Order: sequence, then structure tokens, then C-alpha cells
Amino acid sequence: MGKRTAIAVSALVAVAGVATAVVYGAGDDGDGPDSVESVTVGGGEQHVIPSPDAGQRELLLSDLAAVDPVITADEDEAVENARWLCVDLRQERPEDEVRDAAAQRFRVTWEQSAQVLDAVRGTFC
Repeated sequence: MGKRTAIAVSALVAVAGVATAVVYGAGDDGDGPDSVESVTVGGGEQHVIPSPDAGQRELLLSDLAAVDPVITADEDEAVENARWLCVDLRQERPEDEVRDAAAQRFRVTWEQSAQVLDAVRGTFC
């Protein structure tokens, strides 16, 4: 390998390392200001994406499984979908819009979407 090629490869590796550190927060233990619990969304008005604690998560998954066990097959996905529904609720979106979002996110019927929202509201949101 020539000297120029070695320098180019070294530079590429360094850039990739910096990019990875920026994206994944090198050394971040998840408890700082960039942790998932403090991520903000929204335009002019910022909203914290809520996250259930361990007990709330267990209750949420139980309530969602009562609606349809299939929607909790991937527990992490179910909780993430519930977190985003909570954002919609906190932004005071129209109930029909939030029910539509629940039906799409959880792939449930319109009737079941109301039960999903009840589970989200009743556990951590």
C-alpha cells in the first residue's frame, strides 16, 4: 500500500470515528441531557417524549395485550408506539387524528384504537 493510500484510509477511518461519536454520543451513559427521556419534538413549541417507568411499562404492555396480544409481540416497538401517541395526546391533536394514528401504529381496528389510547392514558401519559 502506498503512502498516499495509507493516509487516505487513515483519514477516512478518523472521519468515520468522529461521525459515529457524534451520532451515538461517544461515552454517553444515557442519563444526560441527550437521553431518550429528554428528546424533544415539535416546531416552535418543544415537547418531551414521555417514557413509562418499569411498572408503568409492565402495566401498559398488559393493557395492550388485552386489546390484542399481537400488538405486544415486540414489546419495545409497542412501548415506542405508545410514547409517540402520548406526544400526540399532549399536543392536543384532535381525538380522531390520534385514534387514526393509534390504528396505524398498532395495526388495530378503529374500535380497538380507543382501547389502545385508554391504555396509554391510563398508564403513563
